Amino acid sequence: MPGTSTHKWAMLVGAVTLAATLLVLRYGKHGHHAENGADVLCAHADDLSWNNRWLDADPLYAQAEYQFLRQGESEKALYAHVSRLIVRADSEPIAPLLLELQRDLSLPEATNPETHLRILVIKGMIETNYDAALARDTWGQVQILAKRRRHYLLLARAAGEQGIAAFILGDVGTAKKLVLRAWLAAKYLGDDAAHVRYASVYGAGLVELERYNDALKALDEAINTASHSQKVAYPSIAVNAKIDALRGLRNYPEALALADEAIRRLPATHLDAHLYQILTSKGEVYGDEENRSSAIAQYTAAMEYARHLGYWRGVVQTGGLLAKAYENEGKLSEGLKVIDEAIEANQRIPQELYFSPRNLAIKAELLDNLGKQKQSRMLHEKSLRLFDALLASAPTPNTERELLNQMREVYSRYFESLCREGHLDLAFATIERAHGRIEAQALSERPSLVPHDPTADEKRIEQLDLDILKNDDPKTGTELERALVESRLLLGDTTLSGLTSHHPVPLLAVQAHLRANELLLEYVLDEPQSSVLAITATSAHRYELIAGKELGTLAAQYRKTIHNRKTDDALGRRLFEQLLAPVVEYRLKPEVIVVPDGELHLLPFASLIENGRYTLVTHSFSVTPSASVLAMLRSRPQTQGTTPSYIGVAASDNSEQGKPIVAPVSFSDRADSLRPLPSSKKEVQTIASYFHGPSLVLLGADATESRFKSLPLNTYNLIHLALHGHADIEYSDRSALLFAPDPGGKDDGVLDVREIRQLRLKASLVTLSSCDTGVGPISEADVANLANAFIEAGAQSVVASLWDIEDQTTAQLMTLFYKNLSLHENKANALRDAQLHILEAGLPPYYWASVEVLGDASGSVA
Repeated sequence: MPGTSTHKWAMLVGAVTLAATLLVLRYGKHGHHAENGADVLCAHADDLSWNNRWLDADPLYAQAEYQFLRQGESEKALYAHVSRLIVRADSEPIAPLLLELQRDLSLPEATNPETHLRILVIKGMIETNYDAALARDTWGQVQILAKRRRHYLLLARAAGEQGIAAFILGDVGTAKKLVLRAWLAAKYLGDDAAHVRYASVYGAGLVELERYNDALKALDEAINTASHSQKVAYPSIAVNAKIDALRGLRNYPEALALADEAIRRLPATHLDAHLYQILTSKGEVYGDEENRSSAIAQYTAAMEYARHLGYWRGVVQTGGLLAKAYENEGKLSEGLKVIDEAIEANQRIPQELYFSPRNLAIKAELLDNLGKQKQSRMLHEKSLRLFDALLASAPTPNTERELLNQMREVYSRYFESLCREGHLDLAFATIERAHGRIEAQALSERPSLVPHDPTADEKRIEQLDLDILKNDDPKTGTELERALVESRLLLGDTTLSGLTSHHPVPLLAVQAHLRANELLLEYVLDEPQSSVLAITATSAHRYELIAGKELGTLAAQYRKTIHNRKTDDALGRRLFEQLLAPVVEYRLKPEVIVVPDGELHLLPFASLIENGRYTLVTHSFSVTPSASVLAMLRSRPQTQGTTPSYIGVAASDNSEQGKPIVAPVSFSDRADSLRPLPSSKKEVQTIASYFHGPSLVLLGADATESRFKSLPLNTYNLIHLALHGHADIEYSDRSALLFAPDPGGKDDGVLDVREIRQLRLKASLVTLSSCDTGVGPISEADVANLANAFIEAGAQSVVASLWDIEDQTTAQLMTLFYKNLSLHENKANALRDAQLHILEAGLPPYYWASVEVLGDASGSVA
């Protein structure tokens, strides 16, 4: 599967023999008693693999398997056989290997407890690089069985592997706890291999979080422990992660020196796979230094080793890097030759076409630079068509997230190409398709698929994917779409985002829906530069910005500062200068609508600083998933009357202090109870008093999910939910609001994204006065959150928070907001004036910048 950003870390720690990782069972000393030659061979192999020396162990397992079969010891033969799958996983598709292991578990020989446990361990190892959710569950089974059989070293390692899976899934808190626990256990028990493993992956995780100096301490500990052990395998994870940490610190000489030392210290020539990885890392270091000729030399050497090994994944991945390096050097014909080789290599592993869209886009860029715009555009469209097919048939959430990450990059490059050609209308449509596709995919419900034999439909789709890769016949794309529809992998998506992804609203139509005082800013983060489209009712311009990675880093730092209840005026000014100052129209339009990208989804624009004051003072800000969604929202029939109807819900206890709310098991496994919200009762009651229309308030025990869903919700114009919220970082459609417990009710008290989308609303405004309601697992791909789910359900706009703020200030902010609404202010300005009141009281952005309006913020609620 592909690996970028967070999942580059995932592949580093999950790649099996290439990263020389993981575990084996340890039964006392060995898995089987050394009773004969085969037992001795297997015991020796167990020692090697326990210390991560899988390539050395593999031939011994092969001999042991052969001898066990001759001796009629089928249980031991199966044990040795599955142990060989680790090496096979380096060059063979993962899904068939997992299917083979699943079948092995059902064999009579697998009833042997040690063999059964062995199969689960190997399965968990391989799943880590396929689907972390499956891996986590498998390692949970290993942990139970290891405890039952008193394999205490394995027990500690199983917990650590669940921590690695948690990190890949985005649960950094759980990951840190489990990996640190496994690390400390390994040090205490003298398990050097595990000590190296978990110090390495902990350090690699810190590198991914850009905590480079902290990472170096853990990585150096791993490297030093391995160097003092005669048994432990070469610490490739730690070495490669340290190179990345040094790159992050821009300490390029030391990074290159470490890479050269690693090459010298590789213990055997059969570790060519390690050499491939280090050569690729060296190329990336030289690329950062803009030493393009040296980068090309390293990538070329890495490609040679990948060819030598028949490691087609390596050819596919490094081929893309090498082609880009040639492009940057102006050697376009050489770049075309390399990228064609990478695309051809991908056809050798047809079950892993996930890099092909990116490589097709690289080829399109090369052709664009050669002046072959027509061919370039055809390749870009071909790349996007292949993305659609791969997303429709993605086997796991991991794969889907990675495809979405790559898709953003491909779309943004196509956008830049069209802008250079002067086709701003086509560029706008392209990026709108991207934003719609990402949002629509996030709203889809896609469980992990257990590996299985390919169906006839899946084989047909795989062949059509290959046909698209091989030729430019548009009929192939049409046939592929028909096959996806027939197999029900591509269903009609009638959500706003789904419609946008296939039929974006034209630029002129969007402009027709903008008012004279409004400015729509659609951001596109990319490397080496980003863009923003500034769209008004009468104009559209594109402005170049700094690199997307730098913008993302600045935005994340600023958000963290605000969340910690601090201020950083210099950083606020810098973000203003990079994001808003270049836009001439910003000075002319007081109402700004933002279509964010990447980390900008979590950035409160109203807290940026211009001329010593927050932008909130001069402008109102709202957010929309895409310009097309905004236009569609404004095209919806407006059915509300002149007198708003209101429903307020607060599940907090009615007492003055409030009591903790007991969380249902299905809501969260992280806590038994949630803090009380004592101000929420007064909040919803006070808001009701501002409006003269019909109102309903559900408090305490009456604020149940069943009660709420039983109401004629499509008759309410204002819906205010003062409830706890939860953003599920693993599965976005499980993000939810928590209602009051209802033991006798038919519902579980948890209204999740899937259920919200099934509601039928016609509300002008839904307010989610709760915790983290605007936050999904954003950064990899802008995953659906609760607010967007309410928009899809029919709400015209949603007010939500980007982080948890304390109850009393939330209540004050909300009551001021609704008071302003009752005076016929439009939604964006009503929120702005409420925030200004909190600001004028001397409170920092933490207390007011979290809350934002999503969707259509124009117009009043009456």
